[in-house]
Amino acid sequence: MPSHMSHNEPPLSETRGLRRQLEDEIAWLQRQQDAIAETDSENQTLLRRTLNGMIFSRRALLGRMPR
Repeated sequence: MPSHMSHNEPPLSETRGLRRQLEDEIAWLQRQQDAIAETDSENQTLLRRTLNGMIFSRRALLGRMPR
């Protein structure tokens, strides 16, 4: 391992790949959320809450990752 890398940080290319994956997942989750936006059934409401939580957690991970 190069001396400039800490033991806790993944290689930069791996970090970029993870960031890209999270961004792609957020975009997909938002599209799913948009697709059910007009539906008012109880199941759809619960699904929207779940999607919101999933989006929130992925954004939180992105916020903690180095750029």
